[in-house]
Amino acid sequence: MTRAQLEHIIRASGTISDVEDLIVVGINNENTRPARGWCLEVHDLAIAKFVAGREKDLDFNAALVRHGMVDRNVLEQRLAATQIGSEIRALVHSRIARCFAK
Repeated sequence: MTRAQLEHIIRASGTISDVEDLIVVGINNENTRPARGWCLEVHDLAIAKFVAGREKDLDFNAALVRHGMVDRNVLEQRLAATQIGSEIRALVHSRIARCFAK
């Protein structure tokens, strides 16, 4: 799958209005042979998981924080750019704060 094809699928899903704001990373190594894999940038992935809010997602994000793989300021910026309702935004903001308070 090409980046253009992936962007088309994301646009068609209607979940992200501006694909330019989405960062995907191409992966091509022995695990993807011979294809190229596409992954969300870690902060975008973390925001999606904070929004989902399942226990396994929050555990995953706690591990990202614990291992220094995400920056709180970047998460707050991505949250601000995410099109969600104010109640969900407040909930995600509190989830981020709790994650970094540990």
